[in-house]
Amino acid sequence: MSNNKIISWIIKIGLLAVPVLPLVITKSLYFPFITGRNFIFRIIVEIVFVLWVWLMMKDASYRPRSSVILYSVIAWIGVLFLATIFSVSPYKSFWSGFERMEGFWGYWHYFIYFLVLISVFKKDRDWVTFFGVSLVTSLLVSFYSVAQIFGLADIHQGDDRIDATMGNATYLAIYIVFHIFLLAWLFFRSEGKNIFLRVGLFALILFESFIVYKTATRGAILGLLAGLFVGAIINAIYSKGLTRKLALGGLGAIIFLVIGFITVKDTSFVKNSDVLTRFSSISFSETTTQSRFIIWDMAYQAWKEKPVLGWGPENFVYVFSKYYKSELWRQEPWFDRAHNVFLDWLTATGIVGLATYLAMFASAVLILWKLFKLNKITPKIATVFLGMLVAYFIHNIFVFDNFTSYMIFFAVLAYLHWLYVKDIVINNSSLEATAVPVVARSIIITVTASVVIFSLYSFNVKPILAAKSIIDSLQLVTYSQDGSRVRDLDAGVDMLKKGLDYNTFGTQEIREQLTLYSEKINQDPVTSAEDKEKITELALDQMKIQAEKFPYDVRALAFLSTLYGTAGDYANAILTAKKGLEVSPKRQQFYFLLAEAYFKAGEEDLALETLKTVYEIDPNYPDAVTNYAVISIFAGKPEVAESLLKKHFGSEIIADTKYLNAYAAIGDFKKLTMVWEKLVLSNPTNIQYRLGLASAYVKTFQDKKAIEQLEKAIEISPSFKNQGEVFIKQIKSGKLER
Repeated sequence: MSNNKIISWIIKIGLLAVPVLPLVITKSLYFPFITGRNFIFRIIVEIVFVLWVWLMMKDASYRPRSSVILYSVIAWIGVLFLATIFSVSPYKSFWSGFERMEGFWGYWHYFIYFLVLISVFKKDRDWVTFFGVSLVTSLLVSFYSVAQIFGLADIHQGDDRIDATMGNATYLAIYIVFHIFLLAWLFFRSEGKNIFLRVGLFALILFESFIVYKTATRGAILGLLAGLFVGAIINAIYSKGLTRKLALGGLGAIIFLVIGFITVKDTSFVKNSDVLTRFSSISFSETTTQSRFIIWDMAYQAWKEKPVLGWGPENFVYVFSKYYKSELWRQEPWFDRAHNVFLDWLTATGIVGLATYLAMFASAVLILWKLFKLNKITPKIATVFLGMLVAYFIHNIFVFDNFTSYMIFFAVLAYLHWLYVKDIVINNSSLEATAVPVVARSIIITVTASVVIFSLYSFNVKPILAAKSIIDSLQLVTYSQDGSRVRDLDAGVDMLKKGLDYNTFGTQEIREQLTLYSEKINQDPVTSAEDKEKITELALDQMKIQAEKFPYDVRALAFLSTLYGTAGDYANAILTAKKGLEVSPKRQQFYFLLAEAYFKAGEEDLALETLKTVYEIDPNYPDAVTNYAVISIFAGKPEVAESLLKKHFGSEIIADTKYLNAYAAIGDFKKLTMVWEKLVLSNPTNIQYRLGLASAYVKTFQDKKAIEQLEKAIEISPSFKNQGEVFIKQIKSGKLER
């Protein structure tokens, strides 16, 4: 076997390892469903890239051939590079972070992956093997999903929506949708062959369709139906005989399914189904729908500000901050995606970038049309890939992309490119004539290999170790149920310091973990004041760097303001919160931080004024009501608090521990007792609540009731008996301080 063949096979083996990566879960790394498989993918791509460069310089048949798909992908990566250079934050645009693992650097690897695929896979069996490996992997993922359905494996999201090895139901759904169409591709390719094979493939299509259904991912299910609908239309028009009849039957079935669901959507059958309920609840008044429209409008407004090349990849967090709408308190606090792929590309890369992204879809459809018109593929095969693209397109209207969908999408683009160029023949003499001279080849390979070796260590090994440091630190510092530290704080902090020393694109996440450590440890009764001060200073120093490096990063400003408050530097806490409001003027979180800093600095009137302002921004926000009410009590204006609570919660006294310190501070033990009574009523088995109520009864000279609460606590928790009896004896003797 020649050297070229050997190198080619090594590259192919590397490429065949890629579709297995969805099985990889690296619990030793931060974001275990994201980081591990992405790092392995990048390492594989970088290694095969060096081998491919050597191969294509020696043998011109391994060089990419022209097609409209190739041109569209090149245009896409080119515009992406420009958008990164002119980004609001070029660093973030280039590197991304552990949570997403995208940015230009991530997309560059998809681009190289695509180039190597179209250059090295030359025969039909290469593609059948590649997609076959991917299909086997998808079946293993589906079996894992079945285990989750039957309770044999945990669902990582914590609800009834299966997520398998993806850690996210949406990611799983589109991954399986791709493979449903790949199964259909094999099914139509096997016409006239073993009937058992075809029956098996059809059964697998039904099985994986069931898995998609159980993910309850509306975008993916709608996309699948749309893809099948388009495929049925094309076959109804261009096919003949039985195929046409089946296509017409499929169209009727889809239409009947949709109309039938609309008819029965309010029945108990639908309401008792977690999956169907998600569809029946779709409306303009639904919270998720409303938030999507708000975020999409934010993305549109941001695009108008930077219409040509956008804000840069991975910068949607800046868009979300600047155009934040107060109504979004009902949603998660940090959106780094528009939850619409097309709006993501529009805001990240402008109209030019979105055009190149759409061009990849358009070029694929154009290639399918040309292949169909030239009789290179049957209508059935054409509609499989057209349906796949339609399903993916529809799905992308409602969510954002991830590694598993990108991996298959670029592989499908590569396959369609290969279908188009495979009949182009390059004779042996032309191959030899276009080979790169030995000296030039040696120089290029040496430089390429050196760059890749540097990349493998600096951009893969070091970030892997940094991601591992976060998990290692979390394992070193754990907490008991009462919040006290039970493991090694110093070792955990040292581990995070080690992660910081690697100086990777994951440094931001390490700094945030350090801040969370500081917050938790400052509430820890075991840790000494000296250690608390030490870790607070470390976290503060790191978050200062983060805020200076990324001045528009409101996450950093929020963490920094909190840390200043923890350190007792209220002047800087106030200043930082105000900076946050300059970036994101309607984000309630910064008003809360500002009010807290004012209050701790002794500026109660300013705190109250700030909380009144945030309350007026959106009176329906429960936290705004609660915070305004609590500070009103502290400020000696309980009537304001009670009026608010009566208006929004229907009672002047509610079961919320935040009011305990407030009423204690103004010496209103009657109201304090009433809060404890509400808390006990809300959670009768909570021993701490009963002890608190007993203490309040003692303060208000209701000794009998105090003893009753202690006796009830002993009944609930016999282990409390000795301590409880001591308290009872002290109450009866009148020795407890009133």
